[in-house]
Amino acid sequence: MRNKPLPERPQGAVGSLDRGLQLLQVIRDYGSLRVTDAAAQLGVSRSSAHRLLQTLVFRGFATQGDDHVYYPGSALDASPARRAWIGEFRRICEPHMEVLARRSNESANLMIRVGGNVRFLQTTRASTKHATNDRTGIVMPARASSGGKALLAELSDGELEKLYRDPLLGENTNYLDEAEFAVLREQLATIRERGFAVNFEETERGVAAVGVVLHDGEQRGIGALTVSTQTARFSGQIRASLLDLIMAAKREIEQDLQLTDLGFSSQL
Repeated sequence: MRNKPLPERPQGAVGSLDRGLQLLQVIRDYGSLRVTDAAAQLGVSRSSAHRLLQTLVFRGFATQGDDHVYYPGSALDASPARRAWIGEFRRICEPHMEVLARRSNESANLMIRVGGNVRFLQTTRASTKHATNDRTGIVMPARASSGGKALLAELSDGELEKLYRDPLLGENTNYLDEAEFAVLREQLATIRERGFAVNFEETERGVAAVGVVLHDGEQRGIGALTVSTQTARFSGQIRASLLDLIMAAKREIEQDLQLTDLGFSSQL
């Protein structure tokens, strides 16, 4: 079988998209990138390079350190989920998310776990100016997000060890040392007891969230539902109200899931 020739740049290529992909390649191959270097690489102004890099950060393909240098994000090395049931799962949850967002006046999010990360399948934003951003398509560490922590709490100690303590992980961002892993286990034990998880500025400055696991008819945790809000609004009263609303949505979604065979297959 003959090798195919390398693809040529399409004549109709969108310039901004192509420049963003070039930056992705640099971050992937070199591990870090400064705005000045990005501007020089693309032959654009620093402000243009900064906007492109910030877009990559927003979509989870890059992260910005305290030193203002950009590093690979969780989405950059995420493999495809390849789960046939995801579309039907999202379809079942969508109307309930719309009701939840309307009742809470906050953003409702749906996610699944793939390894040590969670992937946002959908965000339904409330029609208010303070609603948090749409996170659809974003990938982030499961142990930092409320939905991710709720899903991790469903795992056994052996499964958690495989995710976070396997020596083969090496420099993988999921690897935790013994002390870090002990802290995570304590957090997950608390989540199991109370039935929900909270994220307070662990994934995004100024944003808090409460998350619960969604189970199918066989009581398998297949995804998570969260409500995110501004931290300034996450008072005791608002938190209690959000918890009541998300628990009601969880019960309704799980009732629908019991009537549907998604063909779910678990994946560590």
